[in-house]
Amino acid sequence: MASYIIGALSKRVLKESAENHFGKEDPYFESVPATNMFGQQKMKKRRRAAPEGISAHDAKILTKVKRRAYRLDLSLCNFCGIRFGWGSVIGLVPAFGDVVDALFALMVVMTCRQVEGGLPTNIQLQMVFNVFFDFVIGLIPFLGDLIDALYKCNTRNAVLLERYLKEKGQDNLARLEEGNRTVVTSGGRRPSVRRTNTEPPMHHDEPQRPSPARLPRENRRSNTSRSHRR
Repeated sequence: MASYIIGALSKRVLKESAENHFGKEDPYFESVPATNMFGQQKMKKRRRAAPEGISAHDAKILTKVKRRAYRLDLSLCNFCGIRFGWGSVIGLVPAFGDVVDALFALMVVMTCRQVEGGLPTNIQLQMVFNVFFDFVIGLIPFLGDLIDALYKCNTRNAVLLERYLKEKGQDNLARLEEGNRTVVTSGGRRPSVRRTNTEPPMHHDEPQRPSPARLPRENRRSNTSRSHRR
């Protein structure tokens, strides 16, 4: 009976189930085809790799956000098909626990904002709304804590960050491919630069041969006249 009520809440109220991870994708693991020792094909889970085209800094931030979100939302146990984390346990404390849980969720949002170039305003608003909704719902005794465990605001924010970085990485790869295409079409040559003749003249340190001595014009005329007289 309890599992039926939980399933109805997750499908009708939140429009999603625990099996499909928010109806779209698992932010932590991905399924890849593999072959067992008997040659049979099966799907194997592995940790989801960082999106291609992003920097090492952004990949590190994404890993940190996923690790914190997993601890807060999924790390403890599985009950009736729903995984619980430390955030669900902290939220059981009336009022004070919900405040602490919200502070931890805001710390995850602050970590998301440390990516290069920051986050767009609309994504930040979505993240803050997820935290606010999680906080307000958690104030309802028991039922609010149950919906809080289903909603998983930290994992939702991790998904938002990963989608943004994935689009950012695709843009970076497209820009890089366009730059390589431009170089190929130009034949790999750089634009020529005209050289001006403003360079200083070259000076050689080698000694030059002395030029032959020449007599003045008057002496040359007198010598020629003497030769004619003779």
